[in-house]
Amino acid sequence: MTSADVPGIELERAIALNAPITELAIDDGDPENPVLWAFLDGEPPQTVLANTGDPFTVESTASFPNAAGSQRSLQVADLEVAADGADIVVTSSSDGVRRLTGHISPVTTLSLFPASDEPLLMSGSEGGSIRIWNPRTGEVLRQSQQCAVSVLLTYTGPDGGVRIASGGRNGELRVWNPLMPDPPRTGPVSTRGFSDRVAPTDLLDRGNLVSTLTEMLQPGDGDAPTVITVEGAWGSGKSTLLELVKTRLSTRPTKLLPGPRLTLFHADHMLWQPELKALKPPKRPPGKPVPKEFRTDPQSTPKAPRRPVLKPVVVSFNPWRHQSSEQVWAGLAKALAEAARPAIMPHQNILERYWFHRNARRVDRRHLQRQLWRRTLSPLLSFAGLGFGLSVLGALTKSNIDWAWWATGGLAAAGVLHTGLRYVFGRASAFLPGELFAGPVASNAFSGTATDPTIRDPYYHARSGYLYLVQHDVQELLKDLAAQNYQVILLIDDLDRCTPRTTAEVFEAINVFLSDDFPSSRFVLGLDTTVVASHVDHAYKELADANMVTHPDDPSPGWTFLRKLVQLPVRLPRTTADSVDQVLLAQLGPVHLEAQAGTPEVLRKFESAPARSSARRTTQKIIAIEQHPKVREHLRRRLRAQPEQSVREEKRLLNVWQFYLRMLSSVDVVLACHLVVVAEIAVRWPAYLHRLRGGWQDLADALDDDVRWGATIARLGFTYSDRKAAANLRDLLRDCDAQAVAALTTRLF
Repeated sequence: MTSADVPGIELERAIALNAPITELAIDDGDPENPVLWAFLDGEPPQTVLANTGDPFTVESTASFPNAAGSQRSLQVADLEVAADGADIVVTSSSDGVRRLTGHISPVTTLSLFPASDEPLLMSGSEGGSIRIWNPRTGEVLRQSQQCAVSVLLTYTGPDGGVRIASGGRNGELRVWNPLMPDPPRTGPVSTRGFSDRVAPTDLLDRGNLVSTLTEMLQPGDGDAPTVITVEGAWGSGKSTLLELVKTRLSTRPTKLLPGPRLTLFHADHMLWQPELKALKPPKRPPGKPVPKEFRTDPQSTPKAPRRPVLKPVVVSFNPWRHQSSEQVWAGLAKALAEAARPAIMPHQNILERYWFHRNARRVDRRHLQRQLWRRTLSPLLSFAGLGFGLSVLGALTKSNIDWAWWATGGLAAAGVLHTGLRYVFGRASAFLPGELFAGPVASNAFSGTATDPTIRDPYYHARSGYLYLVQHDVQELLKDLAAQNYQVILLIDDLDRCTPRTTAEVFEAINVFLSDDFPSSRFVLGLDTTVVASHVDHAYKELADANMVTHPDDPSPGWTFLRKLVQLPVRLPRTTADSVDQVLLAQLGPVHLEAQAGTPEVLRKFESAPARSSARRTTQKIIAIEQHPKVREHLRRRLRAQPEQSVREEKRLLNVWQFYLRMLSSVDVVLACHLVVVAEIAVRWPAYLHRLRGGWQDLADALDDDVRWGATIARLGFTYSDRKAAANLRDLLRDCDAQAVAALTTRLF
């Protein structure tokens, strides 16, 4: 940016004092009318009203120990700044030495300019101008017209904005409006915590892994891996990766004709049949192009038969919700039925016909048929029966109620007509139990009170019979999907959350799927191999020869079991500190970046403003405290310092942090930074909080004394085995304001 592009500083007033100005001071005892004091070389100080420039007479000379004079070096935050001729030298412990150039004459004075985050740098030269710098970037934010400057001072103007008073050796006092944008005002925290649900986007930059795994799972004719594991520790992103793969593999609903609805007549006819015929596949709409699954494979020769292209049906299953073989298989059947619906049952009519045909084979059809007839009868027939009884009673008592016979006959005729209309046109699902039309019905012996008593299952009350029945339902559904050129891909997540028995049941179910009796299916398991191998060892610990089947490179039979079952183990890359920025951006939103002076937005803002500076003030923007740059940087630094990076652990820390910040109802940036440390203590060392209660101040006082620190943690119950936790806690307290954090932890824990 050239000097011509830098926004200017507006001159509000100039006052000639006729003597060199050596120091400036502000008397703001009356905030409405602050007084500027100008100390002159060899002359008594002169005073003017800062907001108007009018002379102000005082009876005595006040003392200003902090009056601004000419200074050529100062400290801006952690930066050392010094004038060196016409240049300014900025020294930083991290970035080294940098020179700021731009003044055309030697710099005579340096000063601080107040800003929302940290002070900026002001400089002036005797034959040049006033400049406002960002000392970290070296950018010039504001520049005045040419003037003589030997001393600089800032104060609050009548509109609440910052004003600059400058004095020079030529005896001229000037008041400037820098036209800096109003800093935003920090508002309360807006987040209310985060759940353990999968992330909708890729926060860990695993796009290549997702693409490769999706390509591997696309159905084809090759002998692809059947069982794939996505392996990672707790909170490493297994569920999110599986969800991303599922999204990419999802197949659009099939275009099929809905067909006629299943009426009571069709249901009754189906129940009358001694043996149910095979269900015909639904028809496709006429005039449509040849579906992709029936097009010729481009790799085949012209004389080769057309080979259908398989499409995936992705089934998500969480086994940790089930605890027995029956529940695992029932859950699998339900998940498979829901996933198969858009593939081969996209319309309600197809869905009802399919499941009624399947379920009619396994229930007491004669009992269900009697219930169908009973429920088909119109309520009008009941009134007709009541009318017939009244008519007979009238005839016996010789009462003159001949009209009752006509009313009874009318009701009977209406009832017969209504019953016939129901039987011919009524939807079967409106009169029979809904379980028959939505999925495989559960046996009354295992379904509890949820199954309608109308559905009688006289053949499968035994435990083994029911398990066989559900496996048969799954097998038939898989065959129907295969007949329509679909291949099932089961995504089984959270296997490491299950009990050892449930884990074993899932593996047994997978073995059944992999048998020759079942159509080809593929599995992707999200698991922590250490936990699952331990579960397998526990589930089969009663086997006396378990150690005989252990691979020589495996520590236990559970690892050997996984080795034999899994064809493609995919290990998730370790979550690193580099992913923290993406997680914070996704969870807390973007960091608020103040509009820098000199950008086109700032220029446009002030070009359209009125001439008077008091009218240029704008309403302050309120930003959520989690979007404040200083707070976000503190969160980022502490999250990157965690010994183990985990998205789930980062969410826990953010949940605790925002909870305490909300509880304290604070918008203070410094307090928010201290609470980041408090939240880290709560989530990293929950097992030690009961020992540390009441000892936080002692830890803060002993932080820099090794002997005193050791005695303090010993008194708080830390043993030799806890030395690593104690050392990590000490490092954390050294990285923050330990006294402030100790006060907060004593208050909150």
